[in-house]
Amino acid sequence: MIRLSWVVFLHAALLSIESIVIEMLTAQLQLEPLVIAANSIPVAGAALLLITLGSEKKKQAFAVFRQWKYLLSGSVLLAIGVFAWYDSVRNVGASKEGLLAGPLETIVILFLARVALQEKLNRAQLAGVMIALGGFFAAVMSAGNAQLLITWGDIEAVLSAVAFGSGIIFITKLAKTYSALQITGSSLFTSGIVLAVVLWATSAPAIRPPDWTVLTLFSLLPLSAALTYVIGLSRIGASLTSTIASFSILLTVVFQLALLALDVQVILPANIPLAVAGGALGVFGIYLIHTTNNRH
Repeated sequence: MIRLSWVVFLHAALLSIESIVIEMLTAQLQLEPLVIAANSIPVAGAALLLITLGSEKKKQAFAVFRQWKYLLSGSVLLAIGVFAWYDSVRNVGASKEGLLAGPLETIVILFLARVALQEKLNRAQLAGVMIALGGFFAAVMSAGNAQLLITWGDIEAVLSAVAFGSGIIFITKLAKTYSALQITGSSLFTSGIVLAVVLWATSAPAIRPPDWTVLTLFSLLPLSAALTYVIGLSRIGASLTSTIASFSILLTVVFQLALLALDVQVILPANIPLAVAGGALGVFGIYLIHTTNNRH
């Protein structure tokens, strides 16, 4: 099993690193989250489409674009999710954003899928939801406030989870007809174009030549994260892939603690033990949701 699943552990690590690098780009280089997203996501999507073109029949490589209604609807929601994710990282840090959004995204997908299929949740899944929500509230309280205080960055993390979860419901409607690589590449590229249109329709700030290099290199992270996720889906299936990927919630905290030990400035929750406990609850809740779902 390790030989099949190691790529998903790599995916979890890449997601964590992506969030941490976003925090550094916004805090140290003062790049706007929309600028980062609008320049890196379409590049990553285009690269995935080129990989699709090279690995599948040319006539079928871009066939997913025929279902433009589902693709566009899902991609717009994913674009909202990406921007909310990046901006939340700027406001509350990579660790807290992951702690908040990770469990909620799974819960949103679960409930929306159940509404669409008109199925009831079993007891184990309900227990998983409650445990994951417990992790969410622990993450909120890890900011160190005496009271349960929701900040704008927390709200963005929630919005990101809701947008990603809703977008995935649209995107998965394409899964029965098209390959995971086609779907991932096309949705990443389309959501990137949506972000680029929003950027240039507002007030696109001037980007220095060195920043272009940084953004191009950064685009390798969402590209690699998406590609390893697709490989994971083909090797071990959706449920196990999602469960293993949820470890990014805890890995982000671990990586940032390591950076802090190296005197690198990072944004961490004030109460680290509570944050780690919340992350562990989130991962366990996600595990319960997916493993019980996999049995039915």
